[in-house]
Amino acid sequence: MDNGCSQYIYSEDYLSFLVRYDNDIQGVYDSFQPDCVSIINNQFVIVYKKHNVTPEGDIFKYGYQVLPQCYGLMDEDVVRVTGAERLRGFPGLGLDGSGVLIGFVDTGIDIGSPAFRRADGTTRIVALWDQNEDVYGKSEASFGYGAVFTEEQINDALKTNNPYEQIPSIDEDGHGTFLASVAAGNDGMAPGAEIIMVKLRPAKNILKSINIIPEDAKCFSEDDIMLGIKYLTNYASERRMPLVICMGIGTNQGDHNGNTYLDLYLNSFTGLRGVAVVTAAGNETGYGTHYRELSIDGEYSDVEIVVGSNDRGFVMEIWGESPGFLDVRVVSPTGEIFSGIPVTRSGEASKTFLYEGTTVDVQTLTAGRTTGDPCVFMRFKEPAEGIWTIRVSGQGATGENGFNMWLPIHNFLNSDTRFAIPDPDVTICSPGNNKGVITVAGYDYKTNAIYVNSSRGYTRSGRIKPDITAPAVDIQGVFAGRGTSSTQNVLYTRKSGTSIASAVVAGGAALILQWGIVDGNSPLMTGSSIKQMLIRGADRVNPLKYPNRIWGYGVLDLFGAFEALRD
Repeated sequence: MDNGCSQYIYSEDYLSFLVRYDNDIQGVYDSFQPDCVSIINNQFVIVYKKHNVTPEGDIFKYGYQVLPQCYGLMDEDVVRVTGAERLRGFPGLGLDGSGVLIGFVDTGIDIGSPAFRRADGTTRIVALWDQNEDVYGKSEASFGYGAVFTEEQINDALKTNNPYEQIPSIDEDGHGTFLASVAAGNDGMAPGAEIIMVKLRPAKNILKSINIIPEDAKCFSEDDIMLGIKYLTNYASERRMPLVICMGIGTNQGDHNGNTYLDLYLNSFTGLRGVAVVTAAGNETGYGTHYRELSIDGEYSDVEIVVGSNDRGFVMEIWGESPGFLDVRVVSPTGEIFSGIPVTRSGEASKTFLYEGTTVDVQTLTAGRTTGDPCVFMRFKEPAEGIWTIRVSGQGATGENGFNMWLPIHNFLNSDTRFAIPDPDVTICSPGNNKGVITVAGYDYKTNAIYVNSSRGYTRSGRIKPDITAPAVDIQGVFAGRGTSSTQNVLYTRKSGTSIASAVVAGGAALILQWGIVDGNSPLMTGSSIKQMLIRGADRVNPLKYPNRIWGYGVLDLFGAFEALRD
């Protein structure tokens, strides 16, 4: 389906804006005078418009809150240690994920790898939507861009000596291929499941420039992710199959309470029969990207940021509590102060520091785009090396409840920039703060120690996250051949990260959906009921009090989840 927006989707001259319109499409046209519009559902719409902004100019022409957020990758036998192997051996269960779809919104998949083929040589990849421009026109587009390659087309390609000539979709990074192999490869958690992949296109350079994200960073736009999820759910609905969505991507942008646009969109699926969403907690512990002040009581709190050498810049968000306001000032390493930032109303301000040559742009939102909580967005361009101080005071309830500050996820930072006195908690990445999703932390199953960088909960409001912990350290998975892999041999590599833990749990969720819906034992099963099964069966590998900020409710034990169902 081509909605006529393809010329705007790929052009760097056009920005996409993610707008909550709640069925008032005329209001969108009146406000934006768009060149093209793509409707996601009755809440959200994507607006494509030629931009008159540059990072050096008025980046807040339409407001920070309508810019899509930027998401990045979250990076002895797992099948045995999680209990999945035992579930295959019981005659009354025999679970391998058959009849279930596992969907990914990631970097793509290596269609040529034997890890994703049945015994007869045919593929278990039933659909691949590549959003990128270089495949546009090679097959039917979806939502006006990229190309969709069907199971039949992939099987035809596999009969040739070079399947990538017919299916020119390559997983250059390998992240998506790895996660798919852990969750649903022939040696993975659910080797009988069918695989559906959305290969995300990279975020436009203008969006990366606004957020001062390094050019070589893997970065994806929130609107493309939401359309990818829509594609997965539409496909599952058409085939009337249960679906697990595995998300190994995340961001530090947003309120960390589960209220980003992506969070709200996912909420429309997480309560549906036969749909489960599994997401990585993130890998932010140890990188100093979060600061928390519990109470400021009307006094100024000085928050120090250590800026490394040759840092091109960074963005930052400060979140308070409604109905209060945030009074924010910036002090440079040489002592120059940036004040006059709007407090009791939404607005913008900018200052170039004389000695440092650093420009700081600020936008204040007295009510965030979905939460009503006050938010301050700050953008530091060419920050001088040294200690920058953010001086924060609160008025009203915000002063009583304190505030939180987040830098971007560490792979979006240019150098060693970090908070001088960071808080390791409340570092779960979006969409992992969403109530309905299954949020997964990571651990080393060989040592029973938490993965050193595994992000910690809870959410900003204190909701328990993560939900469960799964193997994430030195895990074996398939290496993407990047268009040159042998059609005879499986190439393996090892990786660590909570995205891998999310793939482990996604495979486990597919086994539970097979038992519940495909086999008819729990026909009304939802993602929430799967989460509760996992929580009840979780193993406590140490004497800590559970649930907690690090491990959630404990370690994944699929066999234990079924044991808890026995009388």
